[in-house]
Amino acid sequence: MLVHDGMSDSRAARIVEVEAYLGADDPSSHAYRGMTPRNRPMFGEPGHAYVYLSHGVHFCMNVVAKSAGRPAGAVLLRGAEPLDPHDRPRALAGPGLIGRWFGLTTAHGGLDLVRSALTLHDAPPVPAALVGRSARIGLSTGHTLTKAWRFYVRGSPGVSRAPRQ
Repeated sequence: MLVHDGMSDSRAARIVEVEAYLGADDPSSHAYRGMTPRNRPMFGEPGHAYVYLSHGVHFCMNVVAKSAGRPAGAVLLRGAEPLDPHDRPRALAGPGLIGRWFGLTTAHGGLDLVRSALTLHDAPPVPAALVGRSARIGLSTGHTLTKAWRFYVRGSPGVSRAPRQ
């Protein structure tokens, strides 16, 4: 669950779709060609936010997550469901919609997702039968194209789109 205690309100949503990006071993990762000012948070401590502007329009958020021996890595938040039933929209089906609804900008990049106004929390577990796994979507080239590095909750309105076949 992602929570943002903003200046005027607090918002929370259950994350229902994510994709992993493995850094130097993954041509689709922003860290593939090394550290830049834009992707610097991906090379930082796990559990921090990496927020970037996509196509000059949408702010998208990743959670820095890397294993031993990997200099960079992150998990893109692709889909979510707002928790307050009075909130609109009912679902945030796409990483740009998550960024817009939470009011994210690159200023949120590098925030500690445990000790800041933008935090991750445990959510109720999802039954294993509802967890889907597929190749990432929206990619066209690279040797990692067919890797099953996307996870989603089957039947959730917050899932951005059906898996590629």
